[in-house]
Formats: sequence, C-alpha cells, structure tokens
Amino acid sequence: MSMNSVNRICRTINVWRNGPLSRCFSFINSNSGSKRDRLNVEKVYSLNSYPSYDPPVNTVSTYPVGYNTVDQQVQPFGQVPNYNYNVVPNQYGFQPSIPFTLNSYGALPYSRPNYFNNYNRPFRFNRRPGFRRYTMTTQKSFDIPVSSVDWNKEELVEIKKDFYDLSYEADSRPGEEIEQILSSHNITIEGEHPLPKPVNTFDEAVFNEPIQKIIKESKFVEPTPIQKVGWTSCLTGRDVVGVSQTGSGKTLTFLLPGMLHLMAQPPVGKGGPIMLILAPTRELCLQISDEAMPYSKMLNLRLVSVYGGASKYVQMKQFENGAEIMVATPGRLLEFLSTGSLKLNRVSYFVMDEADRMLDMGFEPQIRKIIGQIRPDRQTLMFSATWPKEIRRLASEFCKPDFIYIQVGDLELTANQNITQKVQVMDSFEIKDSLFSFLDSLSPAKKVLIFSDLKSFSDQLASNLRYRKFRAASLHGDKSQAQRERILKMFRTGECNILVATDVAARGLDIKDIDYVINLDAPKTLLDYIHRIGRTARGGSKGNSLLFFARDTLNPSKVKFAQDLSNLLSKVNQDVPPELQSIANGL
Repeated sequence: MSMNSVNRICRTINVWRNGPLSRCFSFINSNSGSKRDRLNVEKVYSLNSYPSYDPPVNTVSTYPVGYNTVDQQVQPFGQVPNYNYNVVPNQYGFQPSIPFTLNSYGALPYSRPNYFNNYNRPFRFNRRPGFRRYTMTTQKSFDIPVSSVDWNKEELVEIKKDFYDLSYEADSRPGEEIEQILSSHNITIEGEHPLPKPVNTFDEAVFNEPIQKIIKESKFVEPTPIQKVGWTSCLTGRDVVGVSQTGSGKTLTFLLPGMLHLMAQPPVGKGGPIMLILAPTRELCLQISDEAMPYSKMLNLRLVSVYGGASKYVQMKQFENGAEIMVATPGRLLEFLSTGSLKLNRVSYFVMDEADRMLDMGFEPQIRKIIGQIRPDRQTLMFSATWPKEIRRLASEFCKPDFIYIQVGDLELTANQNITQKVQVMDSFEIKDSLFSFLDSLSPAKKVLIFSDLKSFSDQLASNLRYRKFRAASLHGDKSQAQRERILKMFRTGECNILVATDVAARGLDIKDIDYVINLDAPKTLLDYIHRIGRTARGGSKGNSLLFFARDTLNPSKVKFAQDLSNLLSKVNQDVPPELQSIANGL
C-alpha cells in the first residue's frame, strides 16, 4: 500500500460519529519489513478538546503509533506537532515521544534498542516477542548484592604457601652486605623476624628453569629494588605490602612468586582461579594480563581477564572452562559473583595492584565484598605507589599481623630521578604553537604521550596533528573498550607515535619506550603530575617530560601546584624556571 493511499484513508475517516470522541483505526500492510508478517498499526487519539480534526498529510508516515508485539498492547510512539493529544500511557506509565518513518515497504522499521533505553522495555516489530535479560549492569557496583560465605561449613582444598629458598650466594651473604644493598636503594623492610634476605641478581632468585628462560629472553639487566626484596618476601607465604614509585617493576614482583605458588597447588579442573589480581582500570587489567601471558603459556597455566566493556559471555565461558589466573576489575568481578557464575573459594594468592588508586576511585566497598568471598587463609599482597592512612587501615584489616612491609624511597611525593623535567611558562594561546614546534624538532621515531584535561580537546588536537602529517591518535573514557585496546596497540607497535590522552592513561599504562611525556597545562595536584610523567622512564630507563604552564589562567590551586612543583624540582636536582619560582612566591 502506497503512502498516498494511507493518507487518503486517514482523510476520509469520519471522526465525528457521536460527537468528539477517541477513535482507533488500523490498516493491514501485506508488504511488511520482514516480507513475511503482517503489521497491525493501531492509532489512538483523544480529541476531546478539538471540535474538528483533519489529520495532516504526513500524520501516519511521519508520526505513527505502533502496536507493540512484546507487550501485546497499543503503544503510542509520538505525537503530531500542533495537536495536544493526551496519549494513553502504557502499563509502565511511560508516554514515549519518538518519531519514526515508514520504511521502503510501507511498514515501521525494526526497533533499535538505543531508542528505548529510557523505557527499559524493548519494542519489536515484525518479529516474535524477544527475550531481554535483566542484569545488574544498571546498578552501581557497590549496590550489587553478594551472598556471604560461612567458611566454617566450606570444604577447602589444602594449600601450600611457603616457598622461601635462596641460592648459596644470597643465603650466605653477610649482614653488612645486606645493609649496603638496602641502603644503596633506600629500601626499608619491616615486620616480624625473621625477615627475608634480598637477592642481587636474577640467578640468586630461585625460580624454575622456564621462568629463568623468559627472564633472560626479556634482556633484563638486574632486578629493580622492589623486586630484590619483594620476590623473597612473597615466597615466604606471608602477607606483603609493597610501596614503590610508578615504573619500578611491581608487576613482576608479585607475578613470578605467584607462578611458583600456582604450580604447587592441587590442579584446577573447571572453575578456579587460584591467583586473583585486582586492578583499578581496564587498561591496567589488560597490561598485567599481557605481562603474565608469556609465563602462563610456558607453564601451561590458563589466564582470563575480567573487565567491563567486553563480552560477559566470552569471559564467563573462559573461566567456566577453568583458569588458574584471573586479572579483574572490581565492578565486573562483582557482577559475576552476584549471579553465582563465579566462586573464589580456590583463591589462595590474592593481589591488589595500585591499591591507592582503587581507593581513590571509591572501590573500597567492592574490595570488601570481594575479600569476603575469598578463603581466610589466603596470602594477600598489596602494592601501591603511596602509603596514605586509607591504605594503612586496609592493610591492618585484611593482612595478617605478621605481614611484611616494604618501602622503596621516601614516603614524601617524589618523581623518578631518571626523568629529565622541563617547564615552560607562557600564555595559554602560545601553548599550541609551542607544542607543534617542539614536535617538529623531534625524530619521527620518538614516542610522545600528551596529556589533556578535556576529552573533546584530545580528539581535536589529535586531528590537528594528523593534518600536520604526524601519526597521532587520541585516548579517553568516551571511547569503547575495543577502540581503546586498538589505539593502545597502535601506540605500542609504533603505528602511531603520538598519543593524546586524558587521565585514563595517567596510571597503570606501562609502555616501556615512551620518550616524552607532555602536559599541556598544570595538572590539578602534584600527585597527578608525578603519575603522568611516570609513564616514561619505565623499568630503570631514561625519560623526559615537558610541562606548559599557562601564566594567564592563575588561580589559588594553580599557585599551590607551582609551589609544590618548585619544591619537587629542587629535591630531584632539576632546574626551576625563574618565572615558575616567581609564581610560587606570589610575585
């Protein structure tokens, strides 16, 4: 039936039989969108306030009211402009107002779910009634109900945790030499005695042959300070709290002892995991998984990553088939725990990476719920870049009293001394040209990470850089998980060498060959600045940072940042620009 025929039918219907009233009419279209079902479209009008009615020409074709085959009731989809229809609400109390256009077959199009997110009910046309699975995704993760576990009634598998063993060189090292190793790296180790001895080389760490082979292939020169003490501490089976600056190798500190722990436990058929690693962000979750993958493959251990933005079904199938290692973000992990599709009663090696970041992001309620699902005799490891009172409280509550505390460096905020920091003070309108000039002076092979506060500006700047023949991409929270993974892969492989990002890349992003980190303006706090520039000089390498400080947009918080930055630069023996010092002094 053509559109003209439909409109003629509408104009010829007499709506004045028995005075002003509501009238329903329908037409049958044999050529529906699916070419196999007939579509009944019913239209409901309340015309009590109008003495006459002559439907506009495009009434049906532009603003139809459709029949919902899911709810089996009349559902008004829209109102004709200039007519005050009192549209009858559906059984859920909603009155949708969404315009549709008939398709080429003269039928209403298939529904698209994003049109109906506000109604929480799908509309289906020319199809059998659909099934919509209601999940917990619309709830805040800290509101997700998780049933408590009575560990006195659970039958737990016996576990082994103590694997402390040293080579002859490390075990026979005298106390004076041990003190020299600790003091030279500014390492503090505290806890109940006996305390583990540090190792000075990879050979002194008693790892099995496959792990030693991967370490040699990775061409690591020597263990980092946190690894020298952290490996032996984790192998004792005691709980460990490690505090070290970003880029210090904390991931391998808990991964390699965890591999030895896994291989000594009873095998996992279906279910698991034995090692659970919590990370605050998707990027860090994937990064830890990538770093653990070579070791898990070599040792025939199954690894699964559980994080938001990816398919729940795929992730569920992976851990249902069995996995010894799980790297997860708190929100997605709680969703699986709430549905009963995952149990953590086999977890005996529990790691919280970037624990301070998780607390900053408000994950403490989720962490408490997750820990309540893990057996009490577990080994708990917490690693953090800072040691605030919230982390201390969490450690004292969830770690056993004999836990080992490791600290590398001072507790005061300080930057990596392998980073050469430069600050340029200028007006805000000069920053963009200065950035382009600086990038022009660099070799095309250099990798540059640029931080911006605004998502829209990140996209705009990346587009401008591509116009200038730079290989640039942007990364921020509005991009889908697939896009973020693809962009990070391009940056790692060198397909693009300039990445413009928001703070989504400020912590946990471990790309070892970033040459420069550029801040387009002052971050909000000194801690944010330290974590941003910490993306370079990873794993003991050298790096550079550049900060464009806008002097024409000063405010109290920015002056405070200038004061903190001046003190930081002086502490790590970096040059303090006179203009920055003047701003810090209030001149």
